[in-house]
Amino acid sequence: MDTIQNTSAGISRQEFFKRVGTGFGAILLTQCLSSCGESDAPVDPNAPKVDFTININDAAFSALKNKGGFAYNQGIIIARTLDDTFLAVSQACPHQGTRVNFVAADASFFCPNHGSTFNSAGVVTKAPAASSLTRYNQSFTSMTGDLRVFS
Repeated sequence: MDTIQNTSAGISRQEFFKRVGTGFGAILLTQCLSSCGESDAPVDPNAPKVDFTININDAAFSALKNKGGFAYNQGIIIARTLDDTFLAVSQACPHQGTRVNFVAADASFFCPNHGSTFNSAGVVTKAPAASSLTRYNQSFTSMTGDLRVFS
């Protein structure tokens, strides 16, 4: 029985598509993993739209003038990290609705009622809470002291 051998210098069509598919899959996986990091905000499609501006020079928000300070407004806890960035997440623990506190040492949130903890992105790191806090965008204008919180 004679065997036919491919003497061309290239690869077969099947091998070509196999390699292209594998390469494309690797690129897609890399992009997906790099965009799913810890800093991504939990998305709650049922969360109400938020868009308000506070001024850290106002007495009610003066704690935000200092690194490690935090304040509450419209159901959101706003915190200034020790790295001098701002965080904004829903203030109610999803377990039983208790108001969470900011822990400046590791830029996390703590529920004093049953001990649930959340990282800086609002993701649960310790139960009993089973779902994350909603994280909100923020922008700060240092010249005026205006801090906008929005979804």
